[in-house]
Amino acid sequence: MRGIAGMTQEQLAKATIYSPASVAAIETCRLIPSKEFSERADKTFDSDGHLARLQALVEATSVLPWFRDLVETERKAVSIQTYESYLIPGLLQTEDYARHCVSATRPLLSDGDVSRAVVLRMTRQEILNQDDPPRLWAIIDESVLSRQVGGPDVMREQCAHLLAMSRRPNVALQVIPDSKGAACAYGQQFMILTFKSRTPMAYLEDMRGARYVRERDEVGTYSVAFDFLRASALDDEQSAELIRGVMNERYV
Repeated sequence: MRGIAGMTQEQLAKATIYSPASVAAIETCRLIPSKEFSERADKTFDSDGHLARLQALVEATSVLPWFRDLVETERKAVSIQTYESYLIPGLLQTEDYARHCVSATRPLLSDGDVSRAVVLRMTRQEILNQDDPPRLWAIIDESVLSRQVGGPDVMREQCAHLLAMSRRPNVALQVIPDSKGAACAYGQQFMILTFKSRTPMAYLEDMRGARYVRERDEVGTYSVAFDFLRASALDDEQSAELIRGVMNERYV
């Protein structure tokens, strides 16, 4: 449709208020188009809702039901707090890092399954590029930076990406140094999502699936745990220095 219209990727990006990189990723199946992008592209091409209808079909058939809920839930959140002790949080992973994470899954996934999983992870990150992005507060353990996922080149790119993301006004990133010893969450990852018109919820994930915690007292337990983790972590600038040090010393 873009070719028929005689448009470049840059022109379509400008018309849809998306980046040329996002348009390129959508066209090469590395990113699932959002509803907003599809509607804007329909308007640009005067295609009577054709792409919007396809978008709904692509998303419905490409995303596992429980994961589809996460994608929709994150899109509605105004604030996301996430703690990870083993890997970089999905919302902050580079494409190469994500591919190596997914490839480590057992039993082994097919190349097609790996590619779809990576596309979904990159699609989740689009919420951070929208006009009114949620506030993201991520806390990771220092050991996450030391764990070589994909080798030195992948890790160097990942560390550089963390530093770039941490400079965004809506993103806060803190690292808990190994010298702090055991943390209150005992390495169990979790995420807390806050919304405008409904109560907060926590999201927990394991090898077999995921579950949402909606009971107020239980969500409160995770909120308190996040506060303790935040108190154990280095501040923003110190965390950035630690990431930069690991990148320059270990992944040259």
